[in-house]
Amino acid sequence: MIAKQVLQIDHLEGSTVIKLFDSLNKRLDELVTSPNSEQETFLTRQEVADLFKISLPTVHAWMNAGILKPYKIANKTRFLRSEVLASVKDISVKGGSHA
Repeated sequence: MIAKQVLQIDHLEGSTVIKLFDSLNKRLDELVTSPNSEQETFLTRQEVADLFKISLPTVHAWMNAGILKPYKIANKTRFLRSEVLASVKDISVKGGSHA
């Protein structure tokens, strides 16, 4: 439930009010576009495939290989975004470079 709040502004110039609202809008945009640490984002199989530019059969193979941990929600398969990103491993080559 969202509590209603009332804001009363007295004796402020119009430009000050505009600056306040611009600042509030910017902060709201940041909150909407940034992931909330308390609310984890789930990805679909297609979103994972799009993220890595792979096919759906490859997503399935990665699930079977234990690379990706699937979660079932009813008859839907989902993946925690943080776990998908954590599955990426650094494969830097030591002793030389490969192009």
